Amino acid sequence: MVAAAVAAVLLGLLLLSLAPGHLIASHDSPVPDDRHNDAIFIFDGETLIDSSPEGRALLSTRPGRGSAWTRLSDWLAATFPEAQEKMRALNQSGRFTLASADGAPQRLLLQGEMRGGLLRLTVSDASPGAAEGGEARVSVALLSDEVDGLRDIALHAPWLCWRERPDGQVIWANAAYLLKLEDVLTEDAVVRWPLPKMFTGKIETSARTARQALERRDGNRDWFDVNVIDLGTSRLFFAQPADSAVRAETMLRDFVQNLTRAFSHVPVGIAVFDPQRRLTMFNPALTDLTGLPVEVLSTRPTLIALLDAMRDRNLLPEPRDYRSWRRQLAGMEDASATGIYEADWSMPGGQTYHVVGRPQPDGSLVLMFDDISNEMNRVQRYRADLELGQAVIDTVDDAIAVFSPSGQLAMSNAAYGRLWGHDHGHGLQSGAIGDLVGFWQSRSAPSPIWQRIADYVTREEDSASWEDVTRLSDGRLIFCEVKPLAGGVVALFREARESFKPVHGNWSPVRRTARPATGWNNQASTTG
Repeated sequence: MVAAAVAAVLLGLLLLSLAPGHLIASHDSPVPDDRHNDAIFIFDGETLIDSSPEGRALLSTRPGRGSAWTRLSDWLAATFPEAQEKMRALNQSGRFTLASADGAPQRLLLQGEMRGGLLRLTVSDASPGAAEGGEARVSVALLSDEVDGLRDIALHAPWLCWRERPDGQVIWANAAYLLKLEDVLTEDAVVRWPLPKMFTGKIETSARTARQALERRDGNRDWFDVNVIDLGTSRLFFAQPADSAVRAETMLRDFVQNLTRAFSHVPVGIAVFDPQRRLTMFNPALTDLTGLPVEVLSTRPTLIALLDAMRDRNLLPEPRDYRSWRRQLAGMEDASATGIYEADWSMPGGQTYHVVGRPQPDGSLVLMFDDISNEMNRVQRYRADLELGQAVIDTVDDAIAVFSPSGQLAMSNAAYGRLWGHDHGHGLQSGAIGDLVGFWQSRSAPSPIWQRIADYVTREEDSASWEDVTRLSDGRLIFCEVKPLAGGVVALFREARESFKPVHGNWSPVRRTARPATGWNNQASTTG
């Protein structure tokens, strides 16, 4: 009998759990009553225990991630601004009632209360006549409002939106699409359903964006970036105006072409590398200087690959070992990135390149290769000529000082250094004629000859050469001869070898019939 009673109780509980509407609501029960059109939710903390059919319908209008509590709380916070605060204080107040915000699309009423530790939330329609009829007014109104909002968004979107069947027939379009039809179709064309298709180019669904052009009836062209979404039974298209992007790309392409044409006439080799140090632009001079064909440079080699190819053609300074050469390359790239790289490369073949690296604000790098082999050869020849000329005048026994048109001492020989005790490159603060005249005066007896030399060197017009004699502080007589040169003046000082006698209180040289050769202007006559 006990076993039969236990079995009867279990069977009754089982049948009760399987019966629809098993959570029977009473006046004091927190379980929702499915017979009403209110949206009722029962929560244990943040866990949804049960809800009415209208409550489940309302949650279905709130798509997105998160639990039922999260989605419902977000909607309640937007519809009832004080809902979050009231629910936090519900343990103290026990019950609250809120009306929807003034700007809400539907007049709703929210009631919250705690029953047996469970939270009961009821959302009902507060608009007039809501109690009439058997429709689920809350969820229907929300869905209707959402559909109206989406329709307004799609209809008034500034870009073109349309929908096509798999066969390409346009079955829906927004206002922007219809307005654009007026620019594309002829004036006598009549717009009817199904709408004509404006974009005739093939647009693949897999492509993220396709650039399409529309020919207007006035002959101009409009560009659009078209996106397509495959919905299975139809395809949805979005076309965003791209005229500004096309103009910018055209201007950039024209600028690059003009820049390339300008660079093509520059004798300096130019190589432009992107931030990843890949070659993006070069001029014809680079192919001439590096010896690399255009086909190789067009493959966008890296900076290191370009220098490796140049090294194979003996167009890089040959290092002592490969490892140090690689470090030099890495150092060159680092120095170029900081804007301080500038060096002369002497090649094994005799060429000399002046290489300059300059970074750009976007991280790119510009390398410039200038062949200065001719300049270096001219400098070397000029230095050799100077050394040869210096060696020649150093063999002359007379002291020689050559001045430039600006009055600077340009050259002197070894005899000049022995006579005056200084070399023109050392011993004086400058080689100006004013400093030298003061130096000569400090080493000689008072004489107007020094100021006369200074005036002659700094003269503006050509003057005849002249000769004179003076005495040094140690008593030696010095014969001075000053004459013009092409682009300068030469002053010659010779220790007098003639005998002198006083004339009217002054010393005057006596002409000799024979005069030893000095190696410089042997035909010049002396003053008698």
